[in-house]
Amino acid sequence: MSLQTFVRPYPTNSLRILFIVCFCQFPWTPALSATPIENDPKGFFGSFWGHSLRERSDLKQIDSLNSLQIYTIKLGAPQLGSIELESVKLYTIDGKYVRALFHYEGEATHHSLLQYLGNEFGKSNEPYGSMIRGQQYTWRGPETEIRLTYHGFRDRGILAVESRVYAPLLLDSLSSGTL
Repeated sequence: MSLQTFVRPYPTNSLRILFIVCFCQFPWTPALSATPIENDPKGFFGSFWGHSLRERSDLKQIDSLNSLQIYTIKLGAPQLGSIELESVKLYTIDGKYVRALFHYEGEATHHSLLQYLGNEFGKSNEPYGSMIRGQQYTWRGPETEIRLTYHGFRDRGILAVESRVYAPLLLDSLSSGTL
């Protein structure tokens, strides 16, 4: 009698199936844990998505490459509510406002931002990740997506706010190399 008679031709290992299911779900975990935005702001930092930033007197263009333009504020540090941040870059593609990117430092600033965003857009769900390697909170509305990421070991964070409608234009331009 051979060993083949006792072994099925396509063995299924429960542990292997569990590993595959967990591996396939891993990339979607942050997306599934997003807090829904009830009242989507349809823009951020004083401008609506898709509008031009050229008319704003408080901004200056700091970089441009083909269809991409990057702006920052002219004077002082950017503020959200009463929270002072290190820097801001506002991105437009083909003249349409698509993304705001803020950098900040310090755990106290992170907690203040978390509270501010929770008051504005809804109390956040549990963060994705751990404090040591980084925490990420996400809010998602029909037109706006907000991601707050803090890396505890570096004591630095990033707040990224982007249009869910126009941001794919930026990603398409980056991936096709037309910028």
